[in-house]
Amino acid sequence: MKRLRRVHAVRALLALLPLACGSTQPAMDALSPEYYEPRTVQYRDEVFDPLIRTVQCFKGGFELAAPVIELGSTEFVELRFDDLRTTTLDLSYTIEHCNADWTPSDLAKGQYIDGAFIDLVRAPRMSFNTLQPFFHYSLQVPNPMMRPTRSGNYILKVFQSDDETAVMVTRRFLVVEKVIGIDARVMASRDVQVRDVAQQVDITVRTNDLTVIDPFGDIKVAVLQNLNWNDVRTGLKPRFIRNDELIYDHPPEAQFMGGNEYRNFEIKNLRYPSLRVASVRTGQQLMEAVLSDDPSRHIRVYLEQPDVNGRFLIRNDDVDGDPTGADYVNVVFSLPMDAPLPGGDVYVVGGFCDLLCRKEYRMQYVPDRKRYMLVAPLKQGFYDYQFAWLPHGAHLPDLTRLEGSHFQTENDYLVLVYLRDHQQRCDRLVGARFVNSRRG
Repeated sequence: MKRLRRVHAVRALLALLPLACGSTQPAMDALSPEYYEPRTVQYRDEVFDPLIRTVQCFKGGFELAAPVIELGSTEFVELRFDDLRTTTLDLSYTIEHCNADWTPSDLAKGQYIDGAFIDLVRAPRMSFNTLQPFFHYSLQVPNPMMRPTRSGNYILKVFQSDDETAVMVTRRFLVVEKVIGIDARVMASRDVQVRDVAQQVDITVRTNDLTVIDPFGDIKVAVLQNLNWNDVRTGLKPRFIRNDELIYDHPPEAQFMGGNEYRNFEIKNLRYPSLRVASVRTGQQLMEAVLSDDPSRHIRVYLEQPDVNGRFLIRNDDVDGDPTGADYVNVVFSLPMDAPLPGGDVYVVGGFCDLLCRKEYRMQYVPDRKRYMLVAPLKQGFYDYQFAWLPHGAHLPDLTRLEGSHFQTENDYLVLVYLRDHQQRCDRLVGARFVNSRRG
């Protein structure tokens, strides 16, 4: 009887949400029409077209790798995305150099691009054997047509070929020239008030042979936790300077809540339920994967659980990793709660939505089921996710309200060091260091 009621509840929730299969309508709550209006480039990770889905940007060769490449090397950044339209678009792309704070630099394109300033996104591939038809696009930078010649922050922009203001997708990537040394370590916070729930990143920058006239003004350090640009920490100043070393000892800007390990699920094979999937069934248009109940972890003790720190991996076990053969699945999320939480909304967040509280991933409270629920179309693969609480009027979510926070949590940190080039009026990215809270 309980199983029957659950099936009816899921069906009712599905009926509230539009589906994408067989049409050009997005299988999600669309954002306001103004959100998708043609616009100039946004210097952050954004998707401006509701039919563009499953955007991935990573260092070539491994989908889970951060889009950070070394200047002048054979490394490259790869961008992938799907378009749910039934016909192809003529798309182009370009790259734009940015300062350390992601404002556009004063460089002309010819000062940081070797080759064409704009190039076509070539040879989209059509999906095969999928209930949801789509065209899959991909491109790589650098390539024979376009190559960045300076280090720094870059925005990769995809737009309609006949109108550069009709932006479809923007993604950040980093080009680093490794001319300095960075030592970093992660530990529990020294602040006794948050020692049990927070982590601290201590940093030492070795300038080596690099000439730095004003280390307090010309060197800029940024720290990210799990590649979350929405909470990047900047403004760090060295506490000590010793010979060629800048020592950032317990900088308050580099203290992060430890958070909790990500929840995850796997829908690489739809013939049977797999990791954290309670059931798989045929839906009205897409297959449905109902996840196991996920209670709040706010007051639970820390439990070690493997994750990929918020990222996701696209895969269909039956087609040997080909992204055009991975289908879209209506994934049903469920968060048991006796009553709705006042003063805000609950979202599902992860790398698949740029760790942002996007409207299409806002959960609805279902009173007769006493739980928050969400049906979201996601492409087959492996996903990390968490439940985020966004108070009304806030811009950044609170992940601790529903997930808790622990100093033991395994997290990845990325330390970036920039040098202001006053002659060229731009910021060079002169060092990048990944450090893990457990492995170093």
